[in-house]
Formats: sequence, structure tokens, C-alpha cells
Amino acid sequence: MTRTELVALLARQLEAWREGDGVLGVMLVRLQRVREFGLFYGFGAGDALGAAALARIGSVLRPQDTVTQLGLYEYVVMLPGLRGHNHAALAGARVVRAFDEPLPVGDRAAPVSVKVGISVHPDHGREAEQLLHNAETAYGASLRDSEDSALYDAAGTPPLIPYDALHQAILGNRLQVHLQPLLDLRTRRIIAAESLARWTDERLGPVAPDRFIILAEETGLISPLTRWSINATLRHAARARAVDPNLCFSINLSPRVFGERDLVAQITSALGIWNVPASAITLEVTESALMEDPKLSLRRLEDLRMEGLGISIDDFGAGYSSLAYLKYFPATELKIDRSFISDLRDDRRSIQLVRSIIDLGHHLKMRVVAEGVEDAESLGMLAEMGCDCAQGYYIQRPEPADVFIDSLAPAPNQTSPLH
Repeated sequence: MTRTELVALLARQLEAWREGDGVLGVMLVRLQRVREFGLFYGFGAGDALGAAALARIGSVLRPQDTVTQLGLYEYVVMLPGLRGHNHAALAGARVVRAFDEPLPVGDRAAPVSVKVGISVHPDHGREAEQLLHNAETAYGASLRDSEDSALYDAAGTPPLIPYDALHQAILGNRLQVHLQPLLDLRTRRIIAAESLARWTDERLGPVAPDRFIILAEETGLISPLTRWSINATLRHAARARAVDPNLCFSINLSPRVFGERDLVAQITSALGIWNVPASAITLEVTESALMEDPKLSLRRLEDLRMEGLGISIDDFGAGYSSLAYLKYFPATELKIDRSFISDLRDDRRSIQLVRSIIDLGHHLKMRVVAEGVEDAESLGMLAEMGCDCAQGYYIQRPEPADVFIDSLAPAPNQTSPLH
């Protein structure tokens, strides 16, 4: 079932709901520690694992409850007739406990766990989309607070971003492209820039990217947001490359758009419109996001790579089973997660890990980029380790695309002041 179909189903249930019928709960359940299983036993085994988890969740629900599989390892449970918030929390705890024992998958046992986020009608919303959004927010809180299950807490949550506000901002081209450069650590020249979407709303003010991007992924707006990002970035890239023909650009890509059949055609068409070569563009996908649907991710990335686009694995080292899946994906670049770089000066283990990632990337013929560089000492250490590129506030903060392009030197061999 798609999210749109799920919203429609919940909306129909809400229409028939009477206040005297008690509380209606919406529970989001996602499997954890599943990537290792798929990588050890094959991507096909992941489908069987998802089905086994669906059955396990169903086994602990009441007859009136319904569970729907939304993604490969994602489930939404509707809990009508609850007595209140505590009853909803107990339902979440029951689902969590159901995964204390490994799941039987064929002749194997899969030790997985779940994280749960719950919202309740009417206290956490009266509309289907809002209830699902708040269940997602509660799920995020469970991850952040290292809890197995969390109930939505309005007091600890930023104000809800209206769907229409983001929708109109995308359609009206009211988002902005900011660019953050990548520094070549051998030549000390700026050789590329990462494109970052920014949004300042008239009523909401500046909206953090992680908030509006998550909203876009949850509501289906990620497709128009991706189209906007690609075209807006390429428009600026065309202008920048008129000054420096060697300058390259990175664009963040959500795997939520991998299911679109015309994704590759969209990107190649935009490249043609703006006359930017595919070799000048690298698409960044986070390590953990790649593994949400490994088979689809692999197929789509291979298609994009065949068109000459670069593929970067972002936040490398922060996800699961990095070494196990690297051989599958046609990546051309690794971006070391900033959590390793921030400890570089003070933690010997971080130094060893970063050095190992750099060596690994080079053995696999990939460029290695360190993100989150905040000081000269870390930059020098990375250069000594043989890291190819770096980005971070010490080098340059993200700035509006027009400002970045206006600052480009006409001479392509001009060096960075960081030398």
C-alpha cells in the first residue's frame, strides 16, 4: 500500500469515528538491524523477513486493530477504541516485546528489533496526514532518545510545517540554492560545490532543511522538490562553469524518488537543457537510505552511473554494514561522516578509522571526501592521511549560489587562500 492510499484509508476511518468511541491510535513500526540480515543472506531474503515481521506484529494485536505494510520494513497500525494515552503506550510496548525472540525466516532465525512512534486522535491531530506525521515525529524521538517506543509529545516538538506552505514554495520557486565548496587537499583549489536547499517562509521564517525534507519525503512532495533541486542546481552550475569550466557540483538525492520510472530521463533531460555534462555532476545518497530498498537502489544507481553521473555515498560510516555492501553499489566517492572528523584531534581511534576509510576508498578507486572540517589542525591531518577533498565551515560555510558564483576567480588555476 502506498502512503497516499494509507492516508485515504485512515481518513475514511476518521470520518466514521465518534468521540465517544474512545481514542484512535496510529502506530508507526520500523524494523531495526535488518540490513545485516539482507546482506548476509541476500536481498531476496529481505522480502521474507518483511513478511515475517508483518505476521509477528499481527499476532499481538486485538481483533479490531489493523496493520498495513507501507515499505519493505515499515508498518502502520491503526488502533481504534483505546482508553487513552497509556493504553496507546502499552500497545507500543507489546509490539516491541513481540520482537524479543528472533523471526523465523525459512530455516534461519533473524534477530531484529523495532522502533515505534505513536500518535492519538484527537489530541495529536484530527486529520489523517497530521496523525501520520506526528507518529513519524514520535518515531524520530524514539531514535533520538534511545527508546524502543515513543508517544508524540507536542511540547517537545517544533511547530508543524503546513503541507501547503512547502507545496507552494516548491511550485513558486521560493526555495534557494546554497553552495558549499569542496577543497582539493593536494592542490588547495576549490574543485566542486555541494548544492543545498534552503527555505525561508514569510510566516514560519527560516525552516531547517532536515524538517522540510522529511516532510517532503513523508507527503510525496519529494518528487517535485527533487525536480526543483536538479534544475535549480544545474542553472547555477551552467553559470558557474562559464567562469570555471572545471567546476563540478554535487546534488543530494533521496532514494524515495528511485521508484520513479522516468528519474534517469528527468536528470539527463535537465543536463541537456542547461548544457552541463553528466561528468560534472555527482549525486549524493546517504549510506543508511541506500539500504531501505537495496535492490531498487542498486538498479537505479547503475542506471545513473551508465549515463556518466558520479555517485557519492554520503555520511559513510554512520550506517550499517558499510563494508558488506560497498562491492554492490557503483559509487565513485565516499564522504566520511562528520562524527569521525569532529573527534579527529582528540581521539586516536577516530584517526585510525578515518585512515582506514581513506585507504578503503582508494583501494576501491573512489574519491574520498571528509565533511564537517572545523579547524586547520584537522584539515592538515586529513591531508597527511591522503584524503582527497574536504568541506566544512573552516573552508567555507554554505552561501547563496549567486554569492558563491560571483566570488569565483576568472582564472581556473587560482588557489584557495587555505595554503
